Amino acid sequence: MILLEIKLDNFFSFNNFHLSLTYPKKISNSTITDEYLEDRPNFRYKKLIVLMGANATGKTTLGNALIAIFNFITKKSIDPIANCIDDTSEPSSFSMDFITHSSIKTMYRIVAQISPPTATGYREEDISLTISSTSILKTDSYERCVAKLRTINTPNSTYIEALDLIDTFGWYFSYPFSKDSFKNLTPVGKKSFRIVLETVLRALDPSIQGVRESQDIENSYIIRLNNHDLIMKNNEILNSEILSSGTRSGVDIAVMLSSIISSLYGFYYCDEKFSYIHSDMEKAILSKMIEKLGANEQLFFTTHNADILDMSLPIHSYVFLKKEIFGHENRISCVYADQYLKRNTDSLRRAVENDIFSVAPNVDDIDRL
Repeated sequence: MILLEIKLDNFFSFNNFHLSLTYPKKISNSTITDEYLEDRPNFRYKKLIVLMGANATGKTTLGNALIAIFNFITKKSIDPIANCIDDTSEPSSFSMDFITHSSIKTMYRIVAQISPPTATGYREEDISLTISSTSILKTDSYERCVAKLRTINTPNSTYIEALDLIDTFGWYFSYPFSKDSFKNLTPVGKKSFRIVLETVLRALDPSIQGVRESQDIENSYIIRLNNHDLIMKNNEILNSEILSSGTRSGVDIAVMLSSIISSLYGFYYCDEKFSYIHSDMEKAILSKMIEKLGANEQLFFTTHNADILDMSLPIHSYVFLKKEIFGHENRISCVYADQYLKRNTDSLRRAVENDIFSVAPNVDDIDRL
């Protein structure tokens, strides 16, 4: 899955929200290799999106919105998106341009309009859904494919029939408050997972001596810590109180990293997994995630760590979410760093410290205490 553009309206706290995930100009000597569709060098997309912003600006909620849309597409059920609509008395909508991992030479556009529900809830006829697609030729850019989509007349059909037109795709989301499971890892993924888990945990806590797969309990691992054997089953460690918060976070990080190394899903959303982990370790693991990210794959990475700004990443990789209040309406918008910083000598860190993007949190109320 490669996400190219997403628009949301009356979806969670998003109103008239637009996130663009392509870039128009080729970048020389980029630290992210092959940041374009395989065999389609003019079709450029952001392989890494570092999402930053103050608290409650929608970094986690954006991931939840994407999960809902992905589940709607694959399960062909209205329930996932019905639970996302903020004001059910008003219409809501979303649109998305994307490419699936199983059909990388086709670009899809899905546009959904959802009418307010009846007293008994949402019905099939409450959803107006249009899905169009176009082949991506060798010389095509994203902009050229968008122009081709405008000329395509899509016949009317039910949303279930329309969703049948989309090829299957995979994704992986990881949140700080969730207990991710590696039960569904493929045999290749499981083989690499033990090595990654041991490497990550030992980097976070040198007193960890090793990790081995349990022969007696399915989907379980034994973590050797000094004179203790800790059992980890389905991402939950028994007696985990003897581990630091950062070490416990390392389990979820290892699941994400091993999934990327094994190319299990293609689309990854890593949300605030490093709150208890040293900044240098966060930068090192993010660098490894980027290095191992395969062709036609994409990684969203949310963080509050300002040290990430110092990494040698393309400026277009950084997107800041900004929330503003207009009367009774919350409005979340995207601020793209590359729209402000045009020269190679421009410092992203200095721009954020000087609040050039106007995304710094408002501390006035705290100051008045």
